[in-house]
Amino acid sequence: MLIFCATVAWSAEQSQTAPAIQWHKRWDQAMELARKEGKPVLLDFWATWCQPCREMEFHLWSRADVVALAGKFVWLRVDVDHQPEIAQRYRADALPTVVLSDPWGTEIARRQGFGNADEYLGILMAMPGDFSEVAPWQARLAANRSDLQALREIGLAYHRMKLFQASTEFLGKALATREVRSQPEVLAEALTVIGWNSLKTGNFKAARKSFERCLREVPTHRALDVTVYGLFAAHLAAGERQEAEPLLHRLESCCPDSALTQRARTDLKPVVAQGH
Repeated sequence: MLIFCATVAWSAEQSQTAPAIQWHKRWDQAMELARKEGKPVLLDFWATWCQPCREMEFHLWSRADVVALAGKFVWLRVDVDHQPEIAQRYRADALPTVVLSDPWGTEIARRQGFGNADEYLGILMAMPGDFSEVAPWQARLAANRSDLQALREIGLAYHRMKLFQASTEFLGKALATREVRSQPEVLAEALTVIGWNSLKTGNFKAARKSFERCLREVPTHRALDVTVYGLFAAHLAAGERQEAEPLLHRLESCCPDSALTQRARTDLKPVVAQGH
């Protein structure tokens, strides 16, 4: 009886929130709408037997501050029992699973389970709501998956949008093209931005690897100070002061007038003071 009541209450709640959050049920239609409007897609993987999914409906999707974001996304609810192919496509192995993607299906973020509604809200608020600037490049990429300029522009756009993982994904594909070997400035740019993406997400080892590869393969380029400072910052963030100090000297030698050289000097001062 209690389960039946909870199910009825849940259905009633869905009816109440439906006008605010318009859930789509077909993946292809949701993605088409997202591309048309330049909006991100929120995919909610659920099942009728999933109790945490019901809790999420009560405590997250019906919240006023979440409903206020209704116009920001295209909302897609996927019943894994009826659409297993979509669940498999997005690796929704546990329920509930929420996936945020761009309008072309690139995953931006995911969360599994439900415990902290505020954590979900933070992710929803941080997600960019307008991907329209990327649409022309995505169209070019659809025609040619190895279009270096399209891959570069999408990767840089996602870096500016602070979608660091997605940025690295596209810039990594740019590095895999044959054309990039004949464009050292583009090669250096991609490696440097990938390094900064890793640094921003706390992966210092990957950041160092990308910066070092850039300096090895393109030892001089227009944004050399950005690369060298990135490597400096990665070492310093990892507590590797001895490795960082020579990079300050390199910045002072190659880029004495760069603001990043002065920034590196400032970054080292607190560490030096602690040593005394």
